[in-house]
Amino acid sequence: MSPPEVVWSGYRLDIHSFKKFIMVLTGEGDCPPSDDDESSVDWAYEYTAWRFELSPRDRAKTPRIRYLELNPDAPDDITHLFFPVRWIPYKSPRQLDDPTHPDYATTHEPNEKDKAKLDRWLAYIHETNGGKYHFSADMFDFTAIKDLHPAYEWRIF
Repeated sequence: MSPPEVVWSGYRLDIHSFKKFIMVLTGEGDCPPSDDDESSVDWAYEYTAWRFELSPRDRAKTPRIRYLELNPDAPDDITHLFFPVRWIPYKSPRQLDDPTHPDYATTHEPNEKDKAKLDRWLAYIHETNGGKYHFSADMFDFTAIKDLHPAYEWRIF
């Protein structure tokens, strides 16, 4: 029997903006993977490693990452990354695909709590990078994806 799935709602960021984001997070002393040498997956690992080094209190301010939109021609090439903020039980594909489904609007539009989470995260990033680079909420899209129930996630921490 396969593990249950849910509809995750959250913020999506394109890989090019994400790479800038990682370079700011890791600082000039750390050398993140370059565009030419490494796959996009390696950039996602950089974020996970950075997050792992945070205190539990600070880690709570930063969302986990989920891959989104893998390039079918290059499986190690991510086009967007997804930062989940909430979930509901998955019942049917209509929840994700049909704008007339009652769950569609609630899963595809951010509520005030979602916006506040993004604002707190971006404020934390701005604080930790010394204001070197400003990330804004308009760099992110809000969307929904089907993925594993959080009780079945594999976690390092």
